[in-house]
This record gives sequence, structure tokens and C-alpha cells, in this order.
Amino acid sequence: MTFIIHQATTDISAFQTKPPAPAKEPAGEKTSEEQAAAAATDTAEEAQGITLSNEDKHVLSGEKAKEDAEKYEDVPAYIQRMLERLEKIKEEITLLKEELIELQAERAPDEATQQLTEMKSQYLMQIQGQYFDIIKNIQEALKKEGITDPGIIIRAIT
Repeated sequence: MTFIIHQATTDISAFQTKPPAPAKEPAGEKTSEEQAAAAATDTAEEAQGITLSNEDKHVLSGEKAKEDAEKYEDVPAYIQRMLERLEKIKEEITLLKEELIELQAERAPDEATQQLTEMKSQYLMQIQGQYFDIIKNIQEALKKEGITDPGIIIRAIT
């Protein structure tokens, strides 16, 4: 593989000049033209795939972390971590099930696809085992801490 590098005839100083700064308008509300321009920019960004989903915005803003902390605020920190791990495992199980459904939907799977399906099935069984072990450990930890609220484990499971 060979690469050909072309040299530009333009001097680099042409790229280093800055355009003049726009005049600043007094602080206040945006004009309708500026709002339309901002909306057009947002639309252009969406067309380029630059925007985030509402769920991603929710996570990045820290609101999700606050909600999770509020959900289990009456539980010790180590149990909170166990509950968070339980939720992550639950999400992973859901993704694996979707992948398995897609693999099994193939009409004429080849040997590699069959092996991949088998491996993912075994992995799913292992993760489900971890899921039930964590539930059992959370129940024991709650009992040890003297917390009798069954809502904590029910919220984590559902």
C-alpha cells in the first residue's frame, strides 16, 4: 500500500489568519433571526448525527445518578453497589437475549453462527446464575442490616 502526499502551493500563513470578530450585540433576548439560525444549526447537527439521545443526556447531566442515589438512599453503600451491579447484569441479560434471538432467526446458520449461538447461550446461563446469586446476597445483606423493606429488592428486580 503506497500513499501519495501532495504539497499545497499555498503558504501556511494563509490558514493562520483569523477572520474579524463579529460586533457584540447588547445582552438580552435573541432575535427571531438568531433563533432561526440556531434551530437550523441544531437541525444540521442532527442530520450529521451529532446529537445525543434523551437517555444519554439524562445520564451525562448526572440526573440518573441522583435518581439512583435517591432510590436507595436508606440502604448502606455496599448494598447500593450490589443493587447497581444487579441492574447492570439485568441490562446485560436483556442485550444477550436480543442477540440470541437475532442469531436464531437466521434461516440457514453456518457452523460459526451455531457455535456463536451456543457460546452466547452458555454465557447467558452464567450471567443468569450471577443474577440470582446477587439477589440472594442482597437479601442476606438486607437481613443482616435489619432492613425488612421488601420494596428495595423488588425495585431492583423490576
